[in-house]
Amino acid sequence: MEQVKLLSMTAVLSLLTWVVADNMVNEATIVRATFELLPKANSDVLIDVAPEAASQLYTIKLQGPRRFIDVVQKRERTKARLRIGDHAVGPTEITLDVESVKRALAETWSEFDQLTVLSVEPNTIPVVVDRLVSHEFTLTTRRLTLPYASEPQLKRSSIHVRIRQSRYDSILDAGQALQIDISADLERQLRSSPASEPVTVLLSLDPRQFGPDAAFTPDSVEVTATVQAQRTTALIPTVPVKPVVSFTNLDKSFMAQSRDGTRLTVETVSIRVTGPSEEVAKLQRGESRAYGLIQIKESDLQELNIIKAWPTDFVLPPQIELAETPDPIEFKLVEQSAITPKP
Repeated sequence: MEQVKLLSMTAVLSLLTWVVADNMVNEATIVRATFELLPKANSDVLIDVAPEAASQLYTIKLQGPRRFIDVVQKRERTKARLRIGDHAVGPTEITLDVESVKRALAETWSEFDQLTVLSVEPNTIPVVVDRLVSHEFTLTTRRLTLPYASEPQLKRSSIHVRIRQSRYDSILDAGQALQIDISADLERQLRSSPASEPVTVLLSLDPRQFGPDAAFTPDSVEVTATVQAQRTTALIPTVPVKPVVSFTNLDKSFMAQSRDGTRLTVETVSIRVTGPSEEVAKLQRGESRAYGLIQIKESDLQELNIIKAWPTDFVLPPQIELAETPDPIEFKLVEQSAITPKP
């Protein structure tokens, strides 16, 4: 029994000796690491690694007990999050001191608490420091292309933009106004709205024009607008024109005669009209009609056998009007018995 106890005690002492010896034996190794740079909590600072260093691998030399060294050596690559304090806006370099690097590594992997960081190569990271600021910008509609009954009415005239300081400074340096033109986004919605009716749209604003991390407060604006119908000018051929005698002179035997001596009952002319695009298209397709009347008055019947230029009154569909005055039609009034039959 005493021999068994002695053997058990010897085994325990051997194990303890091995554990102590293992912890006392320090080894050195290197790991490859990348760094994610983060500002302090609740900070408005933004830190971007400079483009030339975006893929940089850093060599970290470590020393410590063998069993912890074995753990870190099994990783192909290590990534550490490094908290950065305040810096002025612009390009700068962040120094990678060994204590900061160890804290950053230990935040993710506890074994680094038991290791010593001997060196970091390279020991600096080139970065670009920026800061988020908030400024008021005016909302405008300077580039409207649709026809409006009146200017669109914005419920608010300005908006706050959360923007990078560098981007804001570049706007000022370029002499640009602190304005946001919402014309294109507004008209994209209004094109599908009914014409000639007031409509109110809630326009969502896109902050991407101000770069990454930009945001609007609020992020939408209410706009009321009345879009007029699109207008078109077109030539309408073969519009009938007819001379007419007033009701009181219907019993008189006078008729119109053209220059070649033929009786003129209906003349066709071409006219140029303008109006809402759809109404003009209906007229061109024959779904609506236009015609002209030449009013012959009592005084005209007193001037026979005289060639005159007669103006025409055109009857057009609603919302359609003449784009230009057509040439008058020339003819004379003669007694009906003097009309030469048309061959």
